[in-house]
Amino acid sequence: MKNSILLLLLLISLAWGHTLTAQNRWNALSIPADMKEKAHAVIRLDETNFQVKSPGLGTLKRHLVVTVLDAEGAEHAQLVFAYTKLNKLIDLEGVLYDALGEKVRKLKKDNIGDYGGVQAMNLFDDVRFKVAEFNYANFPFTVEFTYELQDKQLTSYQRWFPHSSPSEVSIESSKLTIEIPENLAPLRYKEVNGIAPVQNSKTEKGNLVYTWSVKNLAAHEVEDFIPKWLKRGPGVMAAPSIFEMDGYKGDFSTWQKVGEFDNILGQGRDVLDAQAVSEIKDFTKNETTTLGKVQKVYEYLQQKTRYISIQLGIGGLQPFPAQYVAEKGYGDCKALSNYTKALLKALDINSYYTSIQAGDGEPDILTDFPAQQFNHVILCVPIKQDTVWLECTSQTNAFGYMSAFTSNRHALLATPQGGVLVKTPALTSKDNLIKRNIAMTISATGETLAKFDIDFKGIFHDDYEGLMLTGNTDEQIEYLHKSLHLANASFKHIAWKQDKARVPSLKLNCEVNLKKTASLSGSRLFITPNIFFSEDYQPSNPNEERKHPIEIVNTYSYQDEFTIQLPSYQTVEALPPNVNITSKFGVFKTEYRLQEGKLIVTRYFERKNGLFQASEYNEMLEFYKKIAKADRAQMVLKL
Repeated sequence: MKNSILLLLLLISLAWGHTLTAQNRWNALSIPADMKEKAHAVIRLDETNFQVKSPGLGTLKRHLVVTVLDAEGAEHAQLVFAYTKLNKLIDLEGVLYDALGEKVRKLKKDNIGDYGGVQAMNLFDDVRFKVAEFNYANFPFTVEFTYELQDKQLTSYQRWFPHSSPSEVSIESSKLTIEIPENLAPLRYKEVNGIAPVQNSKTEKGNLVYTWSVKNLAAHEVEDFIPKWLKRGPGVMAAPSIFEMDGYKGDFSTWQKVGEFDNILGQGRDVLDAQAVSEIKDFTKNETTTLGKVQKVYEYLQQKTRYISIQLGIGGLQPFPAQYVAEKGYGDCKALSNYTKALLKALDINSYYTSIQAGDGEPDILTDFPAQQFNHVILCVPIKQDTVWLECTSQTNAFGYMSAFTSNRHALLATPQGGVLVKTPALTSKDNLIKRNIAMTISATGETLAKFDIDFKGIFHDDYEGLMLTGNTDEQIEYLHKSLHLANASFKHIAWKQDKARVPSLKLNCEVNLKKTASLSGSRLFITPNIFFSEDYQPSNPNEERKHPIEIVNTYSYQDEFTIQLPSYQTVEALPPNVNITSKFGVFKTEYRLQEGKLIVTRYFERKNGLFQASEYNEMLEFYKKIAKADRAQMVLKL
C-alpha cells in the first residue's frame, strides 16, 4: 500500500512538473543573459517547414515565438506576411504570454488586419498582407504565431538567412526544413557564409528531407560600411529545377534555362499593331544611325508612357503585352521594357529583355546558383562597339545611363538561345564627380561673398536632380545649407542647368553671403579656406573593436578650385601646408598658392571602392583623420 501511494505521488509530481514546464516554456526570465545583451527582442523559436508536393504545389508552415524585452523591440511582436491568389492562406493562429510564460489570450479576428498591396505606384495588385498583433505593452512578453500557406508559385523555394533581422534581435533556435518527393530530388540549394551543413533524412513515404538549423546567436552589432547580409550572414538559398506555375512549365537548373522561361512568358507579347509601328517609324525617320534610332525610341518611350506597378497573378513575372502599353500609356518595369523591345523590333533593331537585382548598394546575385534572384527588368541593346542599357521606367533618366540602381552587377539577358549572364558597366570615380569652382571675396571683418559653379555628375546628379525638379527655391536653399556646409549663409541667386549625357550632370550656379568665414584676433585675421568641404568621417561606435569586413560600394571624386580675393591692406603671415595623402582607401591632395593678391586653393579627393578586411579599419580611420586635419588648416592675415 505504501509503495502504491509513493508511486501515485511520483506520477502526480511528474505530471505537475510537466504542466509547469509546458506552461512556462516561454518564461522571459529563463532567457540566458548573453541572449539579452544588446537585444530588444529574442527569437525563441522559428521553424519553417516547406513541403514540395508536386512541381506546381507546395505548402509552407511556420512556427514563430518571439519575446519582446522592451518598447524598442515592440515591432517584433507583429507578424506580417504577403499572400496572393497563388499563395493562399490556410491557417493562422497566435498566443500571447506574459513575462512568466503564462498564457494571456489567444489571437482573435480583430487582432488580424488584412490589407491590399496597392500603393501610389501600383495600379493593379493582387498582393495582400496579413498583419497580426496583440497591441500589448507590459514588457517583457512573448508572442507565438503559427500559420500555413498553400503555394502555387514555385519559381523559388526558400531564401533562409535566420539572423538577417535587425541588429537588436538575438536567436535561441531557428530551423528550416524542406521536403521534396523523390522524383524531384535532389534539391538544389546553396549554403553560404559558414552555415552549418544540411542534415539529410527520409520520410516513411520516401520523401527527402533537408534540414538546417542554428542556435544561440547573440544580437549582432551594426557597423559602418558593413557588407549586406547576403555577403556575410550564414544562410541557405533553395530553388527548383523543374516547376509549374499558372499553366507554364519551367526549368531553372541553368542560367540558360532561366532565360528560356523569360522567353516563354514573353512569347507573342512584343507585337504592335500597324498604327503603333507606323508612328514609331515616323518618329525616328530622320535618324540615320542605329544608335540615333535607339536614342529616339527612348525619347518616345519617355514622352508616351509612365511607370505603374502591376502585380496580378503571374504578372509578377510576366510582362503585359506591348500593345496594351501602347494603348494605355503605362506599365511596370517588365511591361515597359517589353514595349521598348517591341518598338525597336519594329525598326529591325535587336534587343534583350534583361533581369537584374536592382537597388543602390544591393548585393550582387549568386552567379553560381541559377534561380529567380531578380527584382527588376531593364533592356539591353547590343550595338556594334557600343552596347546600350535602357532603364525603361524613368521619364527623366538620361539615355543609356546606368545609375547606382543597376550598375556594376550581374544581369540575365533573355536571348533567343536562352539566358546569358553578363555584368553591367560600373561607374568610375570620374563618372561620380563633384567639380566645384568657387570665387570668394573676404572683408577685413571676415564677411564673405562667394560665387559657386558646381558640377554634379553621376550619382551626385541623381542626388540633386529631384531637388532641382521640385522648382521650390526655399526647399533648395534649405538642402544646400546642409549639403554645402553653409549654415550661416544667405543665398542671393540660384540657377540650375542639366546635361543629359550618357553620364548625366547637373550644374548649379549660386551667389552666397557668408556672415563669418574668418575670426579676428587683434591685428590678425584667421581664415579656414576649406569651409565648404567635410570628409571628417566619425565612426558610430569608436570604442569597439571592428568585427566585420569593410565594404565601400560607390567610388567617387571631388575636384575643387577656389579663389579667395584677400583684403589689399593685409599681408599673408602664414599659409596651410600642401598635403598629399595616398591610401588603399583613396587619394587626397590640397595645394595653396598666392597670385596677385589672391589665394588659390586646389583640392582633390578620390574615394576608392572595394571590400577590405576588418583589420584595415584603423588604417581607414587614420586616412580620414588626416584629411579632416588638412581641411581644418588655417591661414593667417596680418594688418
